[in-house]
This record gives sequence, C-alpha cells and structure tokens, in this order.
Amino acid sequence: MTLETPRLLVRTFREEDAEALYRIKTDPAVLEYCPDLLDVDAPPEDMPKYIREFRRIEEEDDRVTWRCYAIESRETGDVVGCLTFSKHSFLHEYELGWMMRGAYTKNGYASEAAAAFAEHICRAWGLDYLIAFMDTDNPASRRTAEKSGFRLFEKRTIYDYTYGRYCDDYLYFRRYYSGSTLENRFYGDVPYNGRSTT
Repeated sequence: MTLETPRLLVRTFREEDAEALYRIKTDPAVLEYCPDLLDVDAPPEDMPKYIREFRRIEEEDDRVTWRCYAIESRETGDVVGCLTFSKHSFLHEYELGWMMRGAYTKNGYASEAAAAFAEHICRAWGLDYLIAFMDTDNPASRRTAEKSGFRLFEKRTIYDYTYGRYCDDYLYFRRYYSGSTLENRFYGDVPYNGRSTT
C-alpha cells in the first residue's frame, strides 16, 4: 500500500527501513507514551523480522492483526514516523494510532498521514468509522486526533481486574468516513426525551 499526501507517503515498510523503524521505536518522544511499540527490548537486528511480518499481514489481507505503516517525507525520503492499525482486542473496533520521531513533531505530519489513511481504509474495507484513544496527559496526540478529523467521544477510566482497581483515564475519539451514512453518531445527536417505557 502507498498513499500520497501533499508532503508524505504512507506506505508499507520495506526491509531497508529497518534502521528507521528502530529509530522510531527508541525515540524519546515515542518511548514516553508507547514504550511497548514492538517488543520492549527488541534489538535492531529484529527489525527486518517485524517488517516481514507487517508485509505478510497486508499480503494475506489479515483484518484483525496489528499493522504498522511508514510515514515518509516526500521531500527528503526520511521515514519520520509510523501509523499503527488493528482491530482492538476488547473494544472490537478498528483503531488508528501514530508515532512520530521527536525531530519531526509539530509539523502536522501525523495528522496529514492519519487523515489520508483513515479515509482510504474506511473506503477500502467498508468501515463507517475508526477510533483513536490516548492518555489524558498526552496533549500532542489529542491535537493530532482533532486535526485529522477525530472527534472526542468520551473520557473513559479503565478498571484493571488484575489489580482490582481503576487505572488511568484515557480519551476515546471517533473519526467517521466521509462517505458514511450512519446517523446518530455522537451523544446529543438525538434529543433525549426521558427513558423509554417500551
């Protein structure tokens, strides 16, 4: 897959991108919120293995397993970040994520890539919307979500059954496909007239 935007290519990773993928994985801006991108301690020599797996998933049209795509600058040819995409394991909705190397943040690259990818995948797979979520203390990711067409749906708090307590709050966003005919997408789209008695 290759998508063109005015400044970027969103494309399948190639094996020659192994060093760039490792740079993304170990960049401080990525580690702050996504320390578990790939396996936590994965060494540089494992990157080609991951890239081969990304390609296999796409070639086999696996619509459940986690995917990862390169974001490449058309001007320089540098891989500046990546998009991730999968069917969420407990929400059962398709989730889009983004990670940018710190040197390339604040340029609008993530939102440009995310908007193009969201439209493409919804059209290609017949999806009405994608979701995105992030920690409440990640304002940069929230700005990316909003700039790329996602709208805040609600703030959620996770109950962790392992620890028997509530854990971090996070923000849940949805971005609807421009061709979607779904109505009543967000709370407040339909007037509330009290509880139904039927």
